[in-house]
Amino acid sequence: MLSVADIEKAFLAAWPALETIEANGWCARFSNGLTRRANSIQSNDPAEDTDPGERLDRLSARYDERGLSPVFRVTPLTGRATFTTLVEQGWQSGEFSLVLQRPIDATTGIDGACVVTAPDEKAFLKSQKKLQGYNKAQAETFASIIASLKAPAAGLTFYAEDGTPVASLLCVETGGIGVFLNVVTATDRRRKGYGRRMMNSALSWLGENGASQAALQVHGVNAAAIGLYLSLGFEYRYPYHYRRKPEASQ
Repeated sequence: MLSVADIEKAFLAAWPALETIEANGWCARFSNGLTRRANSIQSNDPAEDTDPGERLDRLSARYDERGLSPVFRVTPLTGRATFTTLVEQGWQSGEFSLVLQRPIDATTGIDGACVVTAPDEKAFLKSQKKLQGYNKAQAETFASIIASLKAPAAGLTFYAEDGTPVASLLCVETGGIGVFLNVVTATDRRRKGYGRRMMNSALSWLGENGASQAALQVHGVNAAAIGLYLSLGFEYRYPYHYRRKPEASQ
């Protein structure tokens, strides 16, 4: 079983921020506001728990300088004093997400209709832009994050007969762990099996490219996605959530 630290390290590598400040066991990540995971502070060592108020103020200022709202990602690696300080300072809690994990053993192979490309291929970037609803600036930031990837990765996409993308995801292999990101299916194509076919294809690609374990993050209220992942053999590992610094304190 992978440790929380192993999984979190893989998540950071699989979705690199455009800029990162390392701060004694903490990191602050900045990516023009695209996704909270690439624009938040987090602790990667619960023992690094001294002077959390001063550290939060110092790193929050870096977000203010960039026109971003300070956000803290609370995981099991967040120290007790840090969590207490976040609560006392009124950092506002958002919805919870879940981390799921499974081994990659027997796989079903890559679906014949699944198009697998390098993630920086124009067709994949275009598919993600359409399905995620990115505007021009968000699409450019997404492409920059992809260009920052240092680990083996693939973009998987299913297309309709007319060439319209209907489902897509990014998968990354890092340190033997396969990570799934930006999993999306067009609204009018949901519950038609694309999610299962795409995930099975991604598991196969990851297994063929050195991953022995798989991990993903999913919103705690997304019952349909959670049901799919559990049916694919994923198991619950731990929750996390984000806390946003209140506007009046910035």
